[in-house]
Amino acid sequence: MNTPNLLILHCHDMGRYNSAYGFGLRTPHMQDLARESVLFRNAHCAAPTCSPSRAAMLTGKHAHEVGMMGLLHRGWVLRDRKEHLASILSEQGWHSAYCGVQHEFDDRCGCPYDEKLENGWGFASRDMSSALSCVDWLRKRGEEQEAPEPFYLWCGFFWPHEPFKEAPAERFPRAQLQLPSPLPDSEQTREDWAGYAASVENTDSCVGMILDALEASGLAENTIVVLTTDHGVPFPFMKCNLTAHGTGISLMIRDPREPGRDRCSDALVSHLDLVPTLCELLGAEAPQGLRGFSLKGLLEGGQDEVRETHAAEVTYHAGYEPKRGLRSQRWNYIRNYLQRPAAPMANIDQTSTKAYMVEAGLHEIPLMQEELYDLSLDPAERNNLAASTPHAELLKEFSAKLDQWMEETDDPLRHGHVPLPEGGWSNVYEAMSPREGPHLKGPVTPEQDV
Repeated sequence: MNTPNLLILHCHDMGRYNSAYGFGLRTPHMQDLARESVLFRNAHCAAPTCSPSRAAMLTGKHAHEVGMMGLLHRGWVLRDRKEHLASILSEQGWHSAYCGVQHEFDDRCGCPYDEKLENGWGFASRDMSSALSCVDWLRKRGEEQEAPEPFYLWCGFFWPHEPFKEAPAERFPRAQLQLPSPLPDSEQTREDWAGYAASVENTDSCVGMILDALEASGLAENTIVVLTTDHGVPFPFMKCNLTAHGTGISLMIRDPREPGRDRCSDALVSHLDLVPTLCELLGAEAPQGLRGFSLKGLLEGGQDEVRETHAAEVTYHAGYEPKRGLRSQRWNYIRNYLQRPAAPMANIDQTSTKAYMVEAGLHEIPLMQEELYDLSLDPAERNNLAASTPHAELLKEFSAKLDQWMEETDDPLRHGHVPLPEGGWSNVYEAMSPREGPHLKGPVTPEQDV
């Protein structure tokens, strides 16, 4: 086998809601890929918001370590493009190209990829356009007579982020939809979930087109394929939260040298583990200072676990909501730093589901400063044990471990309020929607923001 190629297919706001993870949605191509891969059932992102999640995944370092503590289009930027996987591989002989959605770099830091594939069309068709661009690129790559340098190709899809694709009632009957457990069964939620179902089905079609093209090009037998997403789905209690509803992700890896054959791993794994894993699988030298662990032993089946805990963070999304969490196989500990009575509503995407739940009092649910969940007895993470006397020592233990992690990674939140960067902006705490002003402009002082 020649030096392997790499293809990463990245979905937006998908969590684990597809048929590969047993959910009642039409994603046959993802399911077929899962049958040929190792599927990670306990995989988590390092930051359940868009830019921080991608930055952590593609650098192997925590979002606050690489300068991405908020959204790219709101003023945050990757500290150094050389820390990005595309730069790491390009410097070692891989030709890197990307198409579709990326949300971790812009002109301020420069593009880490060697090539950008063009894609156009309107909003509702851009994922299909991205897929067709990748199909054409793979076809041309397969037609090349002499073996060129190996490649790394990224394709990022916008869907199933909201606003969702139109969902015809005859194809997506609202009365027969299975809803995620944190959400109420209401007319509004079923309508939103139908849109999600249509959107993720569209993404699955794009995935299928690209995988078919990879096969037809003759490159599949020498290409490692990764399919993942940035974080949970865009509904209350999910995206931007440090429970598994927010950090839980789809992750499947197909290595043609080690066929998965419908295998899964229950090991606790992180997006941070992706860079060290891919470097080892590809035969590239991994940078120093990575926070993840190689999953090669899990892929080969000779190892059961690679990490004891997984740390996750939120600082800014649409608004300021600083919190940190530490998860093990059995427990999830969360610490909220925002000194407000409730969570900021601007950090929840604007859907009909959100409107329904706000009317019911979502914005009045008290914000808990500490949370502790028993994942064996309370997998939905709804019964907070932080104030439970029998769990006091455990709470103290996890709190100390979180402090240690923040110290080791030089988390700026240790020193108090994290200001917006120069030119950055965010919603004020009182905003009910990410689209609603007024906005804070960076840099701001703690008094101005909180």
